[in-house]
Formats: sequence, C-alpha cells, structure tokens
Amino acid sequence: MMKPLNLFIHIIVQVGGWAMLASACLVTYDVITRKLLNISIAGADEISGYVFAISTACAYSYALLTRANIRIDFIYNRFPIRVRRILDVVSIFFTTGLFAVICYFAYNLVSDAIIYQSRSITPLQTPLAIPQTIWFAALCFALLTALTLLILSFAALLKGKDDRVNELVGIPSLDEEIQAELHGGEDTAHSQAHLVEKD
Repeated sequence: MMKPLNLFIHIIVQVGGWAMLASACLVTYDVITRKLLNISIAGADEISGYVFAISTACAYSYALLTRANIRIDFIYNRFPIRVRRILDVVSIFFTTGLFAVICYFAYNLVSDAIIYQSRSITPLQTPLAIPQTIWFAALCFALLTALTLLILSFAALLKGKDDRVNELVGIPSLDEEIQAELHGGEDTAHSQAHLVEKD
C-alpha cells in the first residue's frame, strides 16, 4: 500500500510546484499588462490564492515523508535515545491528530459549499466547491501519510527498533540535512521512500 501512496505523493507535490510556478507567471503577466497596457486579467489573484492553498496542502504529505517538518529540539537532544524515540512517536501521534481535526473542519467547509452552491464574490464567480474539494483531498492524503508513519513507527518502537523509528519520524541528523541541501532533498526523499516501502 505504501508504494502507491509514496508515488502519488511525489506526483502531487510536483504538480503543486508546477501549478505555483504557473500561478506566479500569471500574476506577473497581469501586473505587467496592467501597468503598461492598462489591461487586467480578472481573477488572477483569486486563482493564485486557490493554487497556493492547494499546493501547500499537497506539500504536507511530502514534508512528513521526508521529515522536513520543523521541530524545536533544544530539550529533545538532552534526553536518552530511547526517550527521544518515544517523543518521536508521540510527535507523529499528535501530528496525525492535528490533521484529523483539520480534515474534519475542511470537510464541513466543503460540504457547506456543495449544499449551498457557494460562489466566490469576485468577477469569476468560482463555485467554491471545486477548489475546496481539491484542497480537502490533499489534506486527506496528508492525514493518510501521517497515519501510516504513526503505525509503522509505533510498531518499530514496540519491537525496540529505535533506529527504525528515527528513520521514519525522527529529527534528521546534521549530515542528513547537509546532504538534503546539497542534493535538493532528493536523497532524503528517495531514502525515506525506500525505508517506508520496506514495511
């Protein structure tokens, strides 16, 4: 199950990145034509807002998969290794809970938009159910990713595989962060994908 999920996460994060780039080009074009030709593209800012929200939601799964989420480790590093691994699992547990809460309220938002056929109060009059449904789906994949990592890391913790827990949900070491910066995160992503797929 993890292999298709991992592949899909990599696809949606790529799509989200290209969508952000296209959105930036659209806004740039709108600014230039408005300044030079006094012509404006209606809804360029609205579209960029939708793209930003959806792309950000798409990136959550990737951040979890590659351990790119930021955590404050000032006190964490003072604990014994076993305690750190327990804290790692507790961290992903609460992260999963957070995404569950977000998805719950996002679902309510989307369902209201569908029921009441809500539209944006802009010249485009966009049916809000369309961008919100895509945004909600991306959030659900983030929840699924967090839940999968929680199950795998908790199982590893019970088996006493502290290194495995660290590989799944721990804080990356300095060497790992340097390698990620040098290679644009590809090594970390591929390594983490391989680790998760083994389960």
